[in-house]
Amino acid sequence: MRKDLPDFDFEKHGFKCGLEIHQQLDTERKLYCRCPVGYINTEPDATILRHMRPTLSELGEYDGTALMEFKTRKNVIYELHRGHVCTYEMDDTPPFLINEQALDIAIKICMLLNCNIVDELHVSRKQYLDGSIPTGFQRTAVVGLEGWVPYKDRKIRIIQVCLEEDACREISDVGHDIRFRADRLGTPLAEVITYPDMLNPQEAMEVDALIGRILKASGLVRRGIGSVRQDVNVSINGGTRVEIKGVMKTGYIHDLTYIESIRQKNLLDLRDQLQARGISRKSLTFSMHDLTSEMAKTSSERIRSALDEGAAVKAMKIDGIAGLLNHPTQPGYTFAHELEGRIKVIACIDQRPNLYSTDNPDNSDISTLEWERIKEITGCKLTDTVIIVWGPKRDVDTALDEIKFRFLEAIRGVSNETRQDISNGVTDFERILPGPDRMYPDTDHPPMAIEKSRLDKAREQLPEKSWERDDRWCKLGLNEHIIGPLGISEYAGLFDRIITETGAKPMLVGVTLTQTTKHLRRDGRDLSGIMDDDYIALFKSITDRKLMPNAIEPILRELADSNSSDVIESLIDKFSPVDEQTLRSIVDEAVKSVSSNHFKDLNTKIEFTIGQVMHKVRGRVDGGIAREIVKEYF
Repeated sequence: MRKDLPDFDFEKHGFKCGLEIHQQLDTERKLYCRCPVGYINTEPDATILRHMRPTLSELGEYDGTALMEFKTRKNVIYELHRGHVCTYEMDDTPPFLINEQALDIAIKICMLLNCNIVDELHVSRKQYLDGSIPTGFQRTAVVGLEGWVPYKDRKIRIIQVCLEEDACREISDVGHDIRFRADRLGTPLAEVITYPDMLNPQEAMEVDALIGRILKASGLVRRGIGSVRQDVNVSINGGTRVEIKGVMKTGYIHDLTYIESIRQKNLLDLRDQLQARGISRKSLTFSMHDLTSEMAKTSSERIRSALDEGAAVKAMKIDGIAGLLNHPTQPGYTFAHELEGRIKVIACIDQRPNLYSTDNPDNSDISTLEWERIKEITGCKLTDTVIIVWGPKRDVDTALDEIKFRFLEAIRGVSNETRQDISNGVTDFERILPGPDRMYPDTDHPPMAIEKSRLDKAREQLPEKSWERDDRWCKLGLNEHIIGPLGISEYAGLFDRIITETGAKPMLVGVTLTQTTKHLRRDGRDLSGIMDDDYIALFKSITDRKLMPNAIEPILRELADSNSSDVIESLIDKFSPVDEQTLRSIVDEAVKSVSSNHFKDLNTKIEFTIGQVMHKVRGRVDGGIAREIVKEYF
């Protein structure tokens, strides 16, 4: 978390935050076809080029986001791999019926989150024109409603849980060309949507971690990079909901929501400054000027290079806003960056800086004399601002239109938009926030009744709720440093089995399954060949005093190295405790072997001797006892 953020009173400013957590489900097949789930990183077998166009909603209206995406005029290229993509995903054939395994998992997740399960599943289409889904829409279905999870002394409410298909992976986005890989497309997702119940950035981060832990602990979801993404919705009093899209790590949420709060407060201050200058949506005045000929011999290398490639150079004069492009928004960023973000995404002029202005002439490579000439041509007064944009003519026209729209939005305050994390908690524009017009019923998939028998079977197979299991483990004496990693590990079920079947001390078992195994893996050991019954035999031997606790690590190390499941009993015999007589014999031998060696002092000689002894008896004797016996010789 950043340490340089200014103080911000989140309660005073009415901070609210809701989460949309997208978690891939652990299924073998995709949601609406029979293609296998999994990532492919080889060269594609084929590519397809598509162009996206918006469709009317049931009420005959276009969604604002779809219209915005249409303005980008993107060439959408899909990379396809044989065996992992089919004609359904390319929108050439209708879907299969929904993946039953995915639906059962989604139902169990709803139960773990205390949701009410719907009586009938209805598939809807959610329009996406950014190219991430070749059909132009995502199939989604509500499975559970009005759930909750416990947090501190209250409940965090859940609006709904949806079952939906994942989108493609973006590979690159340059200019008007965007490239996707279709391997991830169609992977079943659970989308958990909360109410805006988090009241500060710390709570937002903690609740995201809590829900993520519940999902991971269930054993029903996929793990690893790209398997989970969060969309974070933030607002303050006077602002509006802004969605930060595709947050990859829980730890990022604190700074992202903190800085978004600052950003919204600064945009509200900008609105007040505009109003104080008497500027309204009706009175704001723009004028357009084509400077292509005028800039033919410009001193600006950036603009001259663009002109050599046939670019246009145009300017917009906005009356009465002088200096406001320098108004701060996020730490180190100004309102000019808000305009640059819009131009980058919608006009596809993505080489920044993509605008120059009279508010910041020193940030350009245009000479002072040229700026004076531009002011003269545009009629710019001391109270006005001129903004210059260059690039392909059609893109420049789009850019100037977006600058105009963005200023009109600034007069209202905070724009409804989706933003993306760019670095260190700072965000940039991604698209207009979608509205209700993007959703409409799917006519290719029939409604599906959720039978009572299906729910009963799901309840029988339901894993223990993670917070209930955490409380039970806490009563066994485990601390949070053990409970945390154990609850989401592959050993969670094994822990309970070991305690039940062997009577071993819970803390010893917990440390072994979380810390010892982690250390061995970092040391290059593959523990996948060690069976649950091996752990049972190991801890039973400790309970029966056939082994000492410090034998656990060397036995697991040798088990991993042996690649065999038939050696546990021989290792138990090998590491059986050494009696005192045998230990004294080993110490006597070690003392004699070092007696002729030269050491800088007595303590160094003692420590070296202890090391020689422990090398022979490690895991078979208490280290403290061995040390005391060695010291008797000196």
